[in-house]
Amino acid sequence: MNTIDRYEIGRRLKKCREDLGLSQEEVAERCGISKSYYGNIERGKRAMSLDTLLSISSAYSVSADFLLREGMERPEEAFTAIFEEAKRSGELQYKKFLNAITALSKIVEQL
Repeated sequence: MNTIDRYEIGRRLKKCREDLGLSQEEVAERCGISKSYYGNIERGKRAMSLDTLLSISSAYSVSADFLLREGMERPEEAFTAIFEEAKRSGELQYKKFLNAITALSKIVEQL
């Protein structure tokens, strides 16, 4: 059975927060939790509930998997890599790729 490394999760939380230029207080407010509770989660001193994990991942616009597991790309990094690969395929392929992504986004909006 895998154990959850609260300190590593806290390190990822802190990096996300700093990357977004947010304070602990701002994140806590967005998540509806106290600043001290969030600070303890970020320092790895407190475990968080599933609801809190989902609230934090939403505040950071990352998946819960990203926060829980090491080695996962942030969504914007994954998209950047995909777009770069599409550009290397040539302008025509890149335009087709953008059209496909646009069509997919319209479909998702309808779901």
